[in-house]
Amino acid sequence: MDPQFVSSLQDRLQQLAFASDTETLQTVTVSLGQQYYTTAACIPALLTVAKDCEQWQVRQLAAVELRKRVPKFWDDIDDAVQQQMREAMLKAIIDESNDLVRHSLARVISSIAKSDIPNQKWGDLIQFLYKCCQSPTSAHREIGVYVLDSLFETIGDTLSAHLQHLFELFAVLINDPESLTVQVTTLEALGKMADYVDPEDRSAVSTFQGLVPPMVQVLQKCLAGGEEEFAQRCFEVFNGMLILEAPLLNRHFGDLIEFSISVGSNQELEDSLRVMALNFLVWTTTYKRGRLQKLKIVKPLVDRVMPITAQEDPEDEEEDSPSRVALRVLNVLSTSFPPQQVFPVVIAHVLQYMQNSDPMFRKGAMLSLAITIEGSVDYIRPQIGDIVTLICAGLSDSDTAVRRAACMALGCIAVDELDEEVARYHEKLMPMIFSMTSDSNPTIVKYATNALDCILESMGDASLAYLPQLMERLVALLESGPTEVKPIALSAIGSAAHSSGEAFAPYFNEVVARIKHAMALTGDDDTLALRGVATDTISTVAEAAGRDAFRPHLDECTQLAMQGMEIDSATLRESAFCYVGVMSRVFEGEFAKYLSYIAPQILQTLRMDESSAFGYNTDEDPDMDDDDMPLGFNTAISDEKEVAADAVGQLFASTTTAFLPYVEEIAAELIKLLDHFSDTARKAATVALFTFVRTFSKIASPDPWMPGVPLRVAIDENTQSMIKLVLPAVLRMWEDEDDKMVVTQLCTELRLIMKDVGPATTIEYADSISKHLLEIFEKKAPCQTIDFEDDEDMPDEDEMAELDSLLICAAADCVAEFASAFGDAFEPIMDTFLPHIAGYAKPSLAVSERAMAVGCLAEIAKNMGPGITKYAEALFPIFMGALQDKHAEVQSNAAFGVGAFIETATIDASPYFGDVLKALFPLIQMSDNTNNARDNAAGCVARLILENADAVPLSDVLPAWIGALPIRGDHLEDLPVYDAVCYLLKNKRSEVEPCLPALMAVLKQAMSDPDTLFTEESRQYLGSL
Repeated sequence: MDPQFVSSLQDRLQQLAFASDTETLQTVTVSLGQQYYTTAACIPALLTVAKDCEQWQVRQLAAVELRKRVPKFWDDIDDAVQQQMREAMLKAIIDESNDLVRHSLARVISSIAKSDIPNQKWGDLIQFLYKCCQSPTSAHREIGVYVLDSLFETIGDTLSAHLQHLFELFAVLINDPESLTVQVTTLEALGKMADYVDPEDRSAVSTFQGLVPPMVQVLQKCLAGGEEEFAQRCFEVFNGMLILEAPLLNRHFGDLIEFSISVGSNQELEDSLRVMALNFLVWTTTYKRGRLQKLKIVKPLVDRVMPITAQEDPEDEEEDSPSRVALRVLNVLSTSFPPQQVFPVVIAHVLQYMQNSDPMFRKGAMLSLAITIEGSVDYIRPQIGDIVTLICAGLSDSDTAVRRAACMALGCIAVDELDEEVARYHEKLMPMIFSMTSDSNPTIVKYATNALDCILESMGDASLAYLPQLMERLVALLESGPTEVKPIALSAIGSAAHSSGEAFAPYFNEVVARIKHAMALTGDDDTLALRGVATDTISTVAEAAGRDAFRPHLDECTQLAMQGMEIDSATLRESAFCYVGVMSRVFEGEFAKYLSYIAPQILQTLRMDESSAFGYNTDEDPDMDDDDMPLGFNTAISDEKEVAADAVGQLFASTTTAFLPYVEEIAAELIKLLDHFSDTARKAATVALFTFVRTFSKIASPDPWMPGVPLRVAIDENTQSMIKLVLPAVLRMWEDEDDKMVVTQLCTELRLIMKDVGPATTIEYADSISKHLLEIFEKKAPCQTIDFEDDEDMPDEDEMAELDSLLICAAADCVAEFASAFGDAFEPIMDTFLPHIAGYAKPSLAVSERAMAVGCLAEIAKNMGPGITKYAEALFPIFMGALQDKHAEVQSNAAFGVGAFIETATIDASPYFGDVLKALFPLIQMSDNTNNARDNAAGCVARLILENADAVPLSDVLPAWIGALPIRGDHLEDLPVYDAVCYLLKNKRSEVEPCLPALMAVLKQAMSDPDTLFTEESRQYLGSL
């Protein structure tokens, strides 16, 4: 080894280690790369500097650089020199006094071992490390266990062959009497070793489980000593073990939960430590909900978490705190477990806290209510009036924090699924919210304006009474309100336009002028955020006003949106894509003139590489190099891809043939997006691809499809090609898809594409689709089992979280559409699914599941045709039993099912008409039409009349039946109802005569209603009367 080379290299490293300017850094880095790191000679030279230089900063830098070069040059070094270096390295790491240098040298050893061990070299390394770990000197034990920990990153497979020996060693080190560093590093090594424990190896699992208590004791020791960094490293290990297949934590799971909630509740500890403990509960609920449910500790957990929500929050809204993470725990509990297990416990605390004189408890009550709504939408729907009353109490509270929290709760409850219900209480809510938009506290104004935006979206004509005052206030906020309020006010103006429709015309010109001004703004992030909202809002205003009113502004607004795409802002690009999607829907073919610019922009976004190394800085963590940094992802790009995918589907659907030149390239990118790490991006790609299939079919203008297999109506070549591109790709994604909402959307898209395009879309893939759907009904799909380690952890089948229920409902709708597309050929599929769907109709299940099952079977009865006759003995009792259900939604579906079955089956069901009519009578007599129950009952009676009027006691039935007319909600029931009326009148049934005045009044009302549906024959006949 050339001493001059070593000396010169050391000089360069000193310059780099102590450089204070970028120019020196760049110059020295280039010099090292070009003059020193080009041959294997740099390896022994770097080791010499790493062990002999007086300055520890240079020794550390040399070790880091050595580790980077080992993979490239180590095998080029002579065996004898390699051996000398191994020996020198082990001596150096023992002699080294600086922790950072020791750690860097340990990573060098690990890197060399990655090359040596598989080639049966450096056989004495493990023995050396064992000796270090058993040394009476704590520093040596620290070195030994740290290097072993590092080796799991490079030769974990080799080490896993010696698990038993490592268990014995780590069992001693985890209880090290002197060094907390040894204990924490051992815990980290155990965390890495956990990856190599075979779930089927009961002995290894049991041995590891025995080490969990001392691991927890190490964490307790870190917390007691205020060792925040050590505690964080320990929590990261436990969090990582939650996602492993092996049940390593199961034996002590209850104790871990108790420990975490105790730490999270302990106000004497630092907030940062409490946050870690509460985050462990978030991870636990996310990945081990089956184990939580089995231990029946959901209620106690809610009880313990709720008081934490009443604690102080930091002013910085982005900063984590115990109270904010406690709310996160409540949120994940509410979305992961059946609502009846979570929401009643939460609401009991909410009611109690709202009576507390301490405003922090009232604040906690409102935020807890807000955060648990997401997983309890259907459950709280019947209680919406009481919930609104509670929120109103919060809105009128004397404390600012409580009022702000109440605004947040109102914003959460006025979501898409509950928007109409909340909007009914506008007279109660609007004056309170409106007054709060004039509050002296800008934070209150911000949240009140946001709540106003949420409510306006669904108010419809009810917004008209507020419109003048509303627009005056919103324009004032846009003009001179706080900076953070302006985008929200602008969004609320869009919601007002959407809600008020034509009544918005007097404000149209002024609003469009203001929005166009905002769309041209440039400046800081706040200004660009306002520009982005303006770009979104103008499309909402355009849709509300209609294409004719907005056409004079189209070119200018589109140019502004496209200019926004050129600014380096993901927010503006997302807003522009949203604009494109909405505007193409409004203007359809007219929008095609912009495709030459927009389509390449979408393609550019879909092709963007969002992978990036981040979160690690080699200046802060010198052991990291480019090859070893963890792979991260730019979520801003991910979001942009999702919005672009949403837009491109609508763009093709609206511009049709004009978009064809871009289809092939964009479809290829959408297929790639199906493998994206983001669930929302995968969902958007799925929707867009099915829209492509639908649009090709629309372009071909085919004859209406007909049910049955083989195909009775041919499908065009382009549509068939797109089906062959999309369906296999989507099914590949489905195979391993672990997100419920993605699978729910996929089922929805399959149902819609079968409805629009017919059996051609699924005829070649029916077996695969059926397999996946069956897995859902059996609760064995990957997205349903990801949280459960074994069958013992599966939840009670009578209770499901609302996301689980949505998934199964979507699968049921898909099965029903299969029946429509396949007709009589559906029989083999029906044989498979009937027992599973019927199982969800049993009375012990939740209302939503019973309604889903009965509704699905009813749709199958309607869609399948005469082939449904085979299933009479199975279906008829289900429908009749469901007519006796206490809930209108189930009864409504049952009424439709009975009628549909009698209409399509080929057996004579007239002997059962009496029982059916007796069960229908309470529904016919309903004062309202909840869940369209009265409409469906009226439709069922009509089908009985059409099937066999002589078996219906018309004198008794007609007065009540006519009294339930006209149809008010489910206008598909108009068809059998007015066909039945025509039948009775044409056949001059004497029983009709006493009811004629009432019947003629019904017909007059029905025929004047544009929503009423008639068959052409019935329309002509009734029009001639």
